[in-house]
Amino acid sequence: MAVPRKKPEEGGVDEWIVTYGDMVTLLLTFFILIVAMSTPDKKKIEQAMKSIQGALGTAGVSAEMAMLSEKKSEASFQNLGSQVKNLVLEGNLQDVVDVKITERGIVLNMTGGVLFRAGSAAVERGFMPFLMELAQMLKKLPYKVMVEGHTDDSPPPRQGAYPSNWELSAARAASIVRVLTREGGVEPERFSATGYGEFRPLFAATPENRPKNRRVEVIISREGFSG
Repeated sequence: MAVPRKKPEEGGVDEWIVTYGDMVTLLLTFFILIVAMSTPDKKKIEQAMKSIQGALGTAGVSAEMAMLSEKKSEASFQNLGSQVKNLVLEGNLQDVVDVKITERGIVLNMTGGVLFRAGSAAVERGFMPFLMELAQMLKKLPYKVMVEGHTDDSPPPRQGAYPSNWELSAARAASIVRVLTREGGVEPERFSATGYGEFRPLFAATPENRPKNRRVEVIISREGFSG
């Protein structure tokens, strides 16, 4: 004999509807949390990309290309140094202009006795052709240029325009910059001019070494100029 199904009380709700409603609410809450937690993390994505690149070998290729580019740049710089040395030889100035390639760049050590008269910062006319040739070379290059003036340990003339070797050495460096920029046409933004007086001698301070310590150095820096 079948048991008659009990009818819900008027105005009541079946128990399964309450359970179903709770389940739907929990699922909705769960999905909201998933969406909230799924915001992309830029750093994590970058780390993942690097890991993928490393696994595929693309990172190694990039490093190798960078090394090749650096070697090519160094070779180009060495070639530039050779061109400057040839320029000195063509002008028959090897006795007064020494060219070296160092960590700082290409260093042109120009004897001050040839460039300037005693106590003067005016460039001697006989040295102008070399500076003009140097300017034409610098115009084709992207490098910064530093000009440094040095004197010997003799004080400047008392009646001269410069009260100390600081001013004299700085004025001589500025004169070289002025020739290379105004007359040579090189961008002035690429230059810096500094005077060191007698305080950075290359040789011991003796009467024989004074002409060697009295000098101007032009350094073609390895650092590029971005104007």
